[in-house]
Amino acid sequence: MTSRLLPWRPRPEPDELLSSWLARVARGNSGKLHTFCHAVWPGLQIWNRDIDAVAPALLLAELGRRTGVDASRIDQTTLRSLEGVLFEDLQVVGPTQWVRPLGVFHRTRRRGGQQWCPLCLAADQEPYYRRRWRLAIASTCPCHGLVLADTCHDCGAPAVPHRGEDPMCHLCKADRRDHPFLSADSQALQLEWRMAKMLEADPALLSPLEELHPLAYFGLFRQVMTVIGWGERSQALRDDIAASWGGDSAPPDGRQLEAASPVARHRISALAARAMRGWPWLFVGHCADAGVWKSWAFADKRYNRSPFAYADVVVRYLSAPLQSSARG
Repeated sequence: MTSRLLPWRPRPEPDELLSSWLARVARGNSGKLHTFCHAVWPGLQIWNRDIDAVAPALLLAELGRRTGVDASRIDQTTLRSLEGVLFEDLQVVGPTQWVRPLGVFHRTRRRGGQQWCPLCLAADQEPYYRRRWRLAIASTCPCHGLVLADTCHDCGAPAVPHRGEDPMCHLCKADRRDHPFLSADSQALQLEWRMAKMLEADPALLSPLEELHPLAYFGLFRQVMTVIGWGERSQALRDDIAASWGGDSAPPDGRQLEAASPVARHRISALAARAMRGWPWLFVGHCADAGVWKSWAFADKRYNRSPFAYADVVVRYLSAPLQSSARG
């Protein structure tokens, strides 16, 4: 193939991921994704990496030339476009905060990093995968009010959209659009909808917290959710929040926020939404009642790794027992 415009060159859909868009372009022009990619980028290994996070510059440039899509619009399909907003730097090796890991193994995936909404895929004229669905800030679909899926409802395999006949499971052929769904908690929906809005270039600010720099805003929420879900005294804290305001205090799966299933993160998101109303007073009160004082409120045990908006609250209001014992 020479470097000319492709016959079939759809533009990225709103919030579409690079991998999803590339797959649609390839299948529309060739029918076979890997045959197309080998013809356009001979010798370039594409699908044995997380291209949404670390797409080669050659791939992005050629895709722009072949589709006529502006480079800035292509950049918005990648996770790297969220640097300086959701996280400081996208890690080439190792985990990135808020990004769900895929567990890349050759051309397949071992972990459920690619989430989806069954009803969104069913409603799409041509099913596509949203950038938001790769993020741990998303456990719900604000359009349909349900909890996202991340594994096949028949065989339990993670979604690998570039293999098989998407949106069918590449292993058992079950249709991802038929995945059973769970209605989402209303407060989790509201919180995650606001988080999604904060990723926009010029969001409408509705609370003092949203006036923070986005990195501080998302860093604060991640710290709160980590303490509620995975902190050393997290069960007592979850129980206290749920007893006062409702919610499910069951412990989450996974060792950290990004690795937890959508259902588990949804429970933590719902509790965090309740505890953060009128920040910081409800959160401070629940921490005090649950015995989550300063040393436990810093989930990573290092003050300088926490956003100032969070660390200042903890130091000011959750140091009392230590100070009292020192005076005694």
